[in-house]
Amino acid sequence: MKLLSLFIFLLIFSNIIEARSITDDFGRVVTVPDKITKIYSVSPPITISVTAFDPSLVAALNFPFKEDQKPYVGVAASKPVAGGYFGQGQTPNFENIAAIKPDVILMWGKSTGAENELKKLSMLGIPVLMVHNESINDLVGQFELLGKLTGNTKRASELMHYTKETLGLIQSLQAKVNARKDVRYYFAESLDGFASECDGSFHLEPFTYSGAKNALNCKMSSNYGMEKISMETILLADPDVIVAMEGAFASSVKSNPQWQSLRAVKTGHVLTVPTVPFNYISRPPSLMRLMGIRWLIHSFYPDLIKPIDQEEKRFIKLFFPQYKH
Repeated sequence: MKLLSLFIFLLIFSNIIEARSITDDFGRVVTVPDKITKIYSVSPPITISVTAFDPSLVAALNFPFKEDQKPYVGVAASKPVAGGYFGQGQTPNFENIAAIKPDVILMWGKSTGAENELKKLSMLGIPVLMVHNESINDLVGQFELLGKLTGNTKRASELMHYTKETLGLIQSLQAKVNARKDVRYYFAESLDGFASECDGSFHLEPFTYSGAKNALNCKMSSNYGMEKISMETILLADPDVIVAMEGAFASSVKSNPQWQSLRAVKTGHVLTVPTVPFNYISRPPSLMRLMGIRWLIHSFYPDLIKPIDQEEKRFIKLFFPQYKH
């Protein structure tokens, strides 16, 4: 009996020694394991941050990676799918999460319904850390946190440095961008082109940094975005540039009578957002926005920033080193 009691005491004591406290972005002090090798994020943008930091850390995915994404994400491509919270009623598979047993769970602290999500996740008995992802600036904190959790501060510093470099580049270009004639864009998000974002949507943050102006004058109905826009509204807005999320839509507007009268179509200023390895602008709003900002500035004001082909190679080499060119 004494030996059993001693064993239980040593077990509890060892668990205390092997645990530590981490303060998350919302000031919550959370006890986490001393050694962390498996991280599950309930939001795709943060899952992408973990993947870029170290694919082997990914405990589970929110959804399967597409075939053209798999070469970039290494071993993360083979991880099980546990779902997550990313709008339109999506929820995680709690049984899968419990079976996978991640060392820690990361969640977007300001996502819609975050308080209820936290309560449900906490019932799993796995430490939950709430992080910011409302702005590109929040990437610095995400990488810093991953460095603290894993002890790989060298990798954290590399990714933080590039993020800060990009933010500094944006700041250095602002005066020049502001001095230019406004470029008015229409952000076409759907296959038919009739879904977009209103000012105030965080999905437009890369555009905000690019210096261009939203041609739409509308109000957000939800944080999810994808507002329904009529053809009449688009015709009245008559944007200088159309930035399309779907390549099929971008290809179709030139021969579509509804769109042919727009100045953007007449002048050939219809752009398709790059999507490999992930979307440069949003859906999800991930670290790819660091490239998205550069791509937009070059697209709107070609003389202000050098062609980004070499920058893309540098970016991929840093954030997705497992990709073989």
